[in-house]
Order: sequence, then structure tokens, then C-alpha cells
Amino acid sequence: MTDVQVVWTDSFTVRAHEVGKHGHASTAAVCNWLQETAGNHATHLGWGIEGLMGQGMTWVLSRLHLVLGRTPLWREQVKVTTWPAGAQRLFALREFELHTDGDSPFGCATTGWVVLNVLTRRPVRPPEDVEAMGRRTPPRVLDDAFAKLPEVERPELERTVEVRFADLDMNDHANNVSVIAWSLEALPDEFALGGRLAELEVEFRAESRHGERIAVLVQREPGEAPAFRHTLVREGDGREIARVRSVWALPAR
Repeated sequence: MTDVQVVWTDSFTVRAHEVGKHGHASTAAVCNWLQETAGNHATHLGWGIEGLMGQGMTWVLSRLHLVLGRTPLWREQVKVTTWPAGAQRLFALREFELHTDGDSPFGCATTGWVVLNVLTRRPVRPPEDVEAMGRRTPPRVLDDAFAKLPEVERPELERTVEVRFADLDMNDHANNVSVIAWSLEALPDEFALGGRLAELEVEFRAESRHGERIAVLVQREPGEAPAFRHTLVREGDGREIARVRSVWALPAR
């Protein structure tokens, strides 16, 4: 391949349906930008989901760690820059920076992706090119070893959601951004409606499919900073599909 771009940037305009009551981009919007940019760069590098599916495999996001100094406003122009950062265990690492024209980054994220065998639903090692390219790209923005996130021990808030057709992706399971959005549904209103997300860690643990009911359980952590643990459990069999940890700032105005 000629003219390979090992660092990739996509641009987005914050649209009306991507903002909340204060005109700031939602968490789901930010995560969708990350996912779209990652997919575009993977396709450019020859690792796109289209090619993998022809081999009976697909990409699945397993871990996300996002840090935001602020959230962009309606109609603001946002640039998302991404690059692969090698491999760690079965994870293919990918980094992100978010910025606006002429400004230093206002956010960053590190992610761990898994190549999944479509038939067995088991992970396989990422392509060798992934690890090799990590030696040609910038370092990780967050040095996260992706240890297990803490579990919810004493749920204080609960909400149940149902997987809709609109939640499904090309792998026929709930999109990772939908899972993230569900995890925030059980937050107290002061954070869900008036807070600004400062940090988000997500550990995806299982798939969820159309019609399944998912219980979202939330527990606030002790300490001054408003931080919460979230767990999402499939009601049919009690399987935990994701763990999340979120940190918030108030207010978002």
C-alpha cells in the first residue's frame, strides 16, 4: 500500500440531535465520533471490518478509557485524530485525541479492540501488522493496562432497558455506544441532565441482542469527586454484559 497514513484525522460538526439541554455534545456523540474515525482508519490500513468479515472475523470493542477536559458545543467543529498503538495481550490498541482548530486537545481516549471469530464467538490474535505499526506511531495517550473494573457491590439506583432494532450493529448485537448510553440511564438527574462527563472507563464483557432486557445498576463511590460504578446485567440469564466507571463535574453550562 502506498501513501499509508499511520495517523488519521476525521472532522465532525456537532449536530442538534447530538447535544443535551445545555447545548453540549452528549457522551454517545463523542463515542460515535471515536468509533467512526477508528473504522475509517482501519479501512484505510486494510484492516476494515468489511475485509475481516470475508474471513469469518470481525472487530469488537472490548475496552474504552475516555478523558474529557470539556465537551464541545452545538455547531462546533471537532477533529478526532487516531492511531494504532500495537498490541497488548489479545487487545489491538488504538489511541485518540479530540481537538478544535488551533486548540490543544480537550480530550483523549485509549481503546482495546478484539478480533472475534464470527462462528465460535471467541477472540483470535490481531493481525501481525497491528503490532508492527505500533512501532511507527506516537505513544499511548493513557497508559492503561485494562485491569478489571470494580463491580457494583451495593446498588443504589436501577433502571431496565430493552435492546431495540436501532441499537444493533453490523455484528447483529447491541452497538457499543448504545451500551454506554444505557449505562448512564440510571444516574441521578443532576448528573444525567446537568453534569459534564470528565472520565469514562468501559469494560465490555458479553453481547446483547434484540429484545433482551438489560438491568442497569449504579453505585456511587465514596470521595469528593462525583464517581459512579455501573454494571449492566442481562435479565434472562444474569450475565453481566458490561462494567462502567464514570466521573463527573457539575454543572455543564
